[in-house]
Amino acid sequence: MVVLALIFVSFDYPFSQALFMASLFLPALLCLRLMLPQVSFENRWVGLRDSAFIVVATIILTILLLLVANIDTSYYATNYAPTIFTNPIFISLLLIAVALPQIWLERWLAQRAKQNPQAIEFISDRRRVSLMMDDITYVESNDSEVWIRTTSGESYRTKTTITQWSSILDNGNFIRIHRAYLVNSRFVNDINSTSLQIANTELPISRKYRNDVHHILSAIAE
Repeated sequence: MVVLALIFVSFDYPFSQALFMASLFLPALLCLRLMLPQVSFENRWVGLRDSAFIVVATIILTILLLLVANIDTSYYATNYAPTIFTNPIFISLLLIAVALPQIWLERWLAQRAKQNPQAIEFISDRRRVSLMMDDITYVESNDSEVWIRTTSGESYRTKTTITQWSSILDNGNFIRIHRAYLVNSRFVNDINSTSLQIANTELPISRKYRNDVHHILSAIAE
């Protein structure tokens, strides 16, 4: 928002008005942030089409928000400013300039995380445990308890939810396959339409995650 606000300040907006205008771009930026990384380019043309649809939708959303906000024209420094701020090309450039660097940075950090093993610290049964990510085979949620299964065969009980673990173990290797299971793809031995085998244990794949699991594991295998 600060970056966008500074751009609007350069058009002689008061900073408070510029900050308000920047906030109108947040829904579109959130859509780009969440949806663009999900686009698959296995089929280049389908990927480009889906990306174009997302970008066009976010541009329309931003223009509508700017129009609905009905900003007082007395804040504009020149006569051409209103046209610029409803120009789809100008808005798309702003959105891309803010959203893409963040997406690229997160991908770069994810690649760095894969290359540099990381230690995870957590509390299990009132004692502090430190584990390397690569030593965790899968995470299992069992009612109010969550179990961390490891390559050594040891298990650690925690109160941290599996959804929180999904964020903590976000290094590109861990896949959610079920509301109760988060697995390390490096240890998947076999997979079929309804389950997979990891560390000699068969775990179910729920219908909700089935397509994503098969797509991700197929891409890793290639």
